[in-house]
Amino acid sequence: MTTSPRADSDSDDRPCIRQQEAVAEFGQRALETDDLDELLHAGAVVVAETLDTECASVLELLPGGDELRVRHGVGWRDELVGTATVPADSSSYAGAALRSERPVVADDLDADERVSGSDRLRERGVKSGLSVSIGPDERPWGVLRTHATERRDFLDCDASFLRSIATVLASAIENAQTERRFEAIFEDPNILVGLLEPDGTVLDINGTAMEYIDADLEDVTGEPFWETPWWGRGDDARSDVEEWTNRAANGEYVEFETDLTRPNGDRYTLSGVFRPVTDDDGDVVSIIVSDRDVTERKARERYLEDAKAQLEAATDAGAVGTWEWHVPEDEFVAGASFARTFGIDPEEARDGVPLELLLSSIHDDDRDRVERQIETAVETCGEYEAEYRVRNADDELRWVVARGHVETDDDGNPETFPGALTDITERKRAELEAEKQRKQLETLFQVLPVGAVVADADGALLKANDTAREIWGGDVFDASCVDEYGKYDAVWADSGEPVGPEDWTMAQVLDGEAVTEPNVYEIDAFDGERRVIMEHGMPVTNESGEVSRAVVTLTDITERREFQRKLEETVEKLEESNERLEQFAYAASHDLQEPLRMVTSYLRLLENRYGDAIEGDGQEFLDYAVDGAERMSEMIDGLLAYSRVETRGDPLEPVDLEAVVGDVIDDLQLQIDETDAAIERDDLPTVEGDASQLRQVFQNLLDNALTYHGEDPPRVSIDAERRDRWWEITVSDEGIGIDPDDHERVFTVFDRLHGQEEYEGTGIGLALCQRIVERHGGEIWIDSESGAGTTFSFTLPATE
Repeated sequence: MTTSPRADSDSDDRPCIRQQEAVAEFGQRALETDDLDELLHAGAVVVAETLDTECASVLELLPGGDELRVRHGVGWRDELVGTATVPADSSSYAGAALRSERPVVADDLDADERVSGSDRLRERGVKSGLSVSIGPDERPWGVLRTHATERRDFLDCDASFLRSIATVLASAIENAQTERRFEAIFEDPNILVGLLEPDGTVLDINGTAMEYIDADLEDVTGEPFWETPWWGRGDDARSDVEEWTNRAANGEYVEFETDLTRPNGDRYTLSGVFRPVTDDDGDVVSIIVSDRDVTERKARERYLEDAKAQLEAATDAGAVGTWEWHVPEDEFVAGASFARTFGIDPEEARDGVPLELLLSSIHDDDRDRVERQIETAVETCGEYEAEYRVRNADDELRWVVARGHVETDDDGNPETFPGALTDITERKRAELEAEKQRKQLETLFQVLPVGAVVADADGALLKANDTAREIWGGDVFDASCVDEYGKYDAVWADSGEPVGPEDWTMAQVLDGEAVTEPNVYEIDAFDGERRVIMEHGMPVTNESGEVSRAVVTLTDITERREFQRKLEETVEKLEESNERLEQFAYAASHDLQEPLRMVTSYLRLLENRYGDAIEGDGQEFLDYAVDGAERMSEMIDGLLAYSRVETRGDPLEPVDLEAVVGDVIDDLQLQIDETDAAIERDDLPTVEGDASQLRQVFQNLLDNALTYHGEDPPRVSIDAERRDRWWEITVSDEGIGIDPDDHERVFTVFDRLHGQEEYEGTGIGLALCQRIVERHGGEIWIDSESGAGTTFSFTLPATE
């Protein structure tokens, strides 16, 4: 069985640290890009690279909910990405992940009955997998999953990492959907929309509104809303607009209607609202002004009023219908459209029905409030307006707004109550969805594993999440401009030079620079701690290309820097130790060879001169001594070669394995002929390597295959298969095999499985192979059983 490259890392915290760093970097990337497909592909790449798996994919749930499509992924054939589908039913492997609140782990996919042929997993040879859903549990968008072609026990931190990446992707998907909806609303040609700061400063105005004045957007951006050209000259409506803005800034929902004049002198009427936008603490962070040109409606209302006809609605989403309630008789007369909205027979509504019949269709949570508003209008004989939910004839829940007024008889008693109803469902859904997305974005901002700070164009720090406050030791982000950044005491981590106000990442970003290569500072935090932080930054520009906001992320890398320093010290010590060991091995082998050659020479001299006189046990003892000295010499030479793999090898460069193996076969041709061996080989690739050392690897593996062949002639095959950035080379034989309990021993120096009387050898060949492969960054492993042949597999880096 193939040995996993991560088998020894379960107790090591470093994979978890790398995963946290990868999540932080991916979260930053999600904040900086608006290309969803690019982010989905990047998500698959970062999962595969971080978890060291061969396959990772983002599956999108298709309409109908029966299938998932491979939206993006790595480890898939190009023609499958964007087209291949897998089943999404509850009995399938992908469907289980889609419906689970927790990550789904499959330790052995071969034995997993949920994996069908249509899931395309077995055909790729995967053995283990880890999957999580993307999006809310009640309405998932899809699945993020990764697979390994070797049996793998995924850790808890692996599952948490995959869940974190899925959470970032889910937020990005929701953001993209919200942005598309918001753009559709903002650019509605029938609605005038403006976005203001709480103090009334104009941030943005849509094109529909700009058509009403002789000015460009840059002329009004940054100006107080009440001083813009829409409101005429002098006082006119400006004082009212300023009052409405201040009321909205205090959290009030302000409806208004005002008459205005176009630049060409035409009069028109606007009706709309000043809607405050608040954060989770209830603080107003911006104001949305939305209104419509109701000039025609007002003219129609005046016409209907003069004609004593019923009112017609002409508001945001168009009128559903009109009504007239005859109060003393309790007869509610309504048109067909209105009746259908409330699930009433149009014929009955035309003749008149009790008010209670209408009230029964109102949502339970809204009914009491609406009843009180109707009673108040009747008691005061005044105006009536209410926004609420109703069930229509199709049992659909709809949002409506009702407007009307009470008319009296000569004695001042309520007589009729005419009005109009408008369906505002789509507008309301958009408002609720926008609020939901705003809260989700705010939540993402707060839970990011990195600190995040936002500033306006002047450098005033507007917002910072909890992580940023923890890094700086408190809620200290109160600077009102760049000049005040001097209170943050820091030095450059690499040079120790002081950091000036203009050197901070935020100041650079406000100048329009995207800081993608991080700035690293050593700071004196406000809690008395000294920390090392890493900062990235990205400017946010308006339509004119001017910086309107700046976003900076902070990561506390104090522990990482200390760990890196200790690691560098350890590496330096290891390199020094290795160099001393190599010098020792070289000196020892050189010094040992000299007396050994003398022993061997004198033994041979003794045999040559007195061989005829030495008989029986004496000759046998002499043969043993000569053989032992020669094997000792071979072992010393092997030990020397083993010790010099790292330091005396040639630089890695493209090596044609076809040529290397061909030379080895030529060298072994005599042994091949003597054993009647057959060697088959696949087309071998070009790899990055040391040709001389790779020759040693193939020499040892083929020599073993020709030696340990048993009674039958040797049969050897050499194959190669591409796996991402690596080539996996296998050398298989049909020889005597190796017991699984001895697999680790074969790579141990001088640890032999057979005595010299059975098979000759020094016990260092496979250990040398292992060290050479590891020098190339690869792995070598064995798959064998006694009497069933042996397969040695190893990986080498592919050439670009």
